[in-house]
Amino acid sequence: MGDPLFFVLWLILATVIVFLIMFIAVRVVVSETKASDKKYLILLLAFIAVLVLPIIVGAIMIPLDLIGGALADLRSAIDGGGHNFLGNFAPIVFFLLLLALSKYLVDITWEHALWVSLLTLFILYIIYSLVPELHSFVHFD
Repeated sequence: MGDPLFFVLWLILATVIVFLIMFIAVRVVVSETKASDKKYLILLLAFIAVLVLPIIVGAIMIPLDLIGGALADLRSAIDGGGHNFLGNFAPIVFFLLLLALSKYLVDITWEHALWVSLLTLFILYIIYSLVPELHSFVHFD
C-alpha cells in the first residue's frame, strides 16, 4: 500500500475535490438551500465515493471477471475469438451505486440524483484526463 501518510493525504485531497464537485452539482441542479442543508451528508457521500465504492466495485468485479473469463475461454475453444468484456462493467456499477447513494443520502429525487452523479463523474473524468497533461506541462520532478 505504500506510505500511510501519503494514503491519508491522498484520501483527504480526493474527498475534498469530490465534495466540492458534488456540492456545486447539488447547488446547480437542485438548489442552494438543499446544498447548504446537506453539506455534511454530501461530505459523507464524497468520502464513501472515494474510499468505499471502489472497494465494493472491486469485490463485485472479481466474480464477474471469473465468469467473463470462463465464457471467453469457452468461446476461444469453440472459434478462437473470445474476449472478457465483463470487466468493462465496473464504471456502470460504480455509477449506479453513486446514483443510489446520492438519492438516499442527499434526499433528492431520482432525476436530480441522476444529474448530480453524471456531473460528478463527468467533471472527475475531465480532471483525470487533464492532470497528466498538466503534470507534463509544468514538469514536476
